[in-house]
Amino acid sequence: MKPKEPDAIIIVFTDKGKSSIKGLYLREEQRRMKRKNKTVRKLFAGLFLCCIMTGILVFYANMLQTELNEETIGIIKEVAQQSVVTVRKEIEAEINLIQEVSDRLSVEDNFSPEEAVEQLKKVEKRHSFKRMGIILPDGKTYTTDNIELYLADREFFRESMEGRQCVSQKLTDRKDEEEILVFSMPVYEGESICAVLFATYRVEVIKELLAISAFDGQGYSYVVRQNGDSVVDSVSSIGFKEFTNIFTSLREASGSNIGAAGRLRAGMENGETGCIKFHNQIDKYMYYSPLGINDWYVLNVVPTGIMDSTRNFIMFITYILCGALAVIFLSFLLHINRVEKEKKKELSNILYVDGVTGGYSFARFCVDAPKRIQEAEEGMAYIVMDIDKFKVINELFGYEEGNKTLCFIWNIWKSCSRPREIFARRISDHFVALWNFTDREKLEERLEDFTARLQGNIPEGVFEYTLKVTMGVYIIKDKGEDIQNMMNYALMAHASIKGQEDNWYAFYDDAFRNRLLQNKLLEDRMKLALRRKDFTVYYQPKYCTATKELIGAEALVRWVQPDGTLIMPGEFIPLAEKSGFISKLDKYIFTRVCKKQKEWLEEGKKAVPVSVNLSRRHLYNDEFMEEYQSIVEEAGLPAEYVQLELTESAIFENQEALCQIIDRLHAAGFRILMDDFGTGYSSLMMLKSIPIDILKLDKSFVDDFDDPRGEKIITSVIGLAESLHIEVTAEGVETEEQYNFLKKLGCDTIQGFYFARPMPEREFGELLEKSSAALYREPTIASMS
Repeated sequence: MKPKEPDAIIIVFTDKGKSSIKGLYLREEQRRMKRKNKTVRKLFAGLFLCCIMTGILVFYANMLQTELNEETIGIIKEVAQQSVVTVRKEIEAEINLIQEVSDRLSVEDNFSPEEAVEQLKKVEKRHSFKRMGIILPDGKTYTTDNIELYLADREFFRESMEGRQCVSQKLTDRKDEEEILVFSMPVYEGESICAVLFATYRVEVIKELLAISAFDGQGYSYVVRQNGDSVVDSVSSIGFKEFTNIFTSLREASGSNIGAAGRLRAGMENGETGCIKFHNQIDKYMYYSPLGINDWYVLNVVPTGIMDSTRNFIMFITYILCGALAVIFLSFLLHINRVEKEKKKELSNILYVDGVTGGYSFARFCVDAPKRIQEAEEGMAYIVMDIDKFKVINELFGYEEGNKTLCFIWNIWKSCSRPREIFARRISDHFVALWNFTDREKLEERLEDFTARLQGNIPEGVFEYTLKVTMGVYIIKDKGEDIQNMMNYALMAHASIKGQEDNWYAFYDDAFRNRLLQNKLLEDRMKLALRRKDFTVYYQPKYCTATKELIGAEALVRWVQPDGTLIMPGEFIPLAEKSGFISKLDKYIFTRVCKKQKEWLEEGKKAVPVSVNLSRRHLYNDEFMEEYQSIVEEAGLPAEYVQLELTESAIFENQEALCQIIDRLHAAGFRILMDDFGTGYSSLMMLKSIPIDILKLDKSFVDDFDDPRGEKIITSVIGLAESLHIEVTAEGVETEEQYNFLKKLGCDTIQGFYFARPMPEREFGELLEKSSAALYREPTIASMS
């Protein structure tokens, strides 16, 4: 029989079973709570990590924004400095011109305002002055445009009457109401001021100089006084309307500008440079820089949108990454770094990479230089360098070849420089560098090595020509010194040897600085000596080789101080040539010789031709020939009694232009001599191309007369000159043996201690009176040595 199925199943749990089920439940509950706690901990850990990383990114973003702000201000500062330099150079150039004209107009007696105005008309034609004129102490005014003006009440007139040069504040022209600036300078008659020279300069000219082409053409500039009053308004259409005072315009443009206006006023009153941000229709930056003239400031304005576009893009990317931190935090952090580097590299390439060499630009050099100087553990030197006559490379081989040469030079700098040293092309063929050194001797060895590599590693594809460098070096003593001052010192050392054959580098040190001060004092003394007529003329006679008769003389300058001591030419002529004073001194000596020659003729003496030196600087002055011809005519002296001497180096510089000048001098009756033949770039072919009348053999030729090779050279030169109908004068003849040798070769004229030493005017006049020699057929030349 099949068993019956039960109606229910009864399960009986013992105490032991109940305990087992309860333990299982508790362990499951613990695992669930543990999982929950772990999730919470992960959540809190994730939130905590996100907060930390977000804080780091926010901190990083703030640092990035600060750095970009500083970089933005730095770019604006560089443009502002360029504006300051441009305006300052323009005004200083005009001031120097007015000073030169004032010196030219200053006379010892009988000042004529009418004649002065005629000279000013010639100056005005070549320069951008609106009007020039002379104001007499009584207020009477003579102008180049022949209008009647009363200017004695002007501040610039009063300052110049007190002996000061002046650049006026902005004025209104009393003739046509145009805005102008006025440059003024005292004119001296003897030791006293006899008039004021003034030149009117249109404010519009400076407006055009200040027009900034950078920043997509939206940058513009003002020139204001320290009190905010306008000196030069901007031509920009987005600037302040009816601009008269910068502080007033800032407050009227927006109430938010009050704080910026206050900071601007405080900075300008303290003579500082700086940058403010203000609102005028849109937000803008304004960088203020003292001009260094009067109390003027240059204000450069740039819309913030132009400068902030790249920065804002970088910051936008940064903030997006912060928002997406929970999802792709790490990847976005790397992305920020990559974007930052790319953008900074792009910005650096625009501003900090030289377009020719691909290396540092000068702007990048100026930014990095202070940092490298502060970090340097050794001494550092600021070096400037350029290539002599580099423009010849561009003219002969083309600009592409010139750029290849610049890249070659840059690579030499790279090969010679050490880690943490920097270098850059400043402009054209000018380079700058910061080098470490332990002592000066080793630094000089590195400079020598640089030159050796430059001349010995001409790359394939580059024309082989000699590159001669000139370097100026400044040893940095104070790491906190302004980098611009360092460059200026190096440039001064560089300029001191420019054009020299033997020296190719110079250091700016205490000895150099002392020389500069001594030269400045000597230069000032020379100007005073010329006004006091302390310079006098000595005459060195010249004799006919065949007859030993007196037939000419050479005029030599001497400086007799008030105490009677004599300063020889070698002590002041080199400085006079370098500073340009030589032009005034040449003209003074030429005038004295002409007047003295006329006196001797009127006294019945048999005057002989006297040669007078002509500096190479005269060749760059279009008016010097008219001036010299006028001096001869005023003295009433025939031109045959004075001759003009050019040095060989001046003749070598520009032969084509020189030939035209010599032809004009010949037409005026002057004869031309070439001095110091054989000391510089002598070429026998030069005798063929330059139409000189007399050739002066340098003393070095005469000294070598007893050397077989020297004898052949002298014989050849004299023979060639004779075949070209050029007379020959031998300088420095001191012995009878030298005289007999030159006489045998047919040398025309002898000059030297063998016959006579240089003598004062009185002694030479007595020599003329005693001499019965006929006048020399061909005039001779002036030497300032």
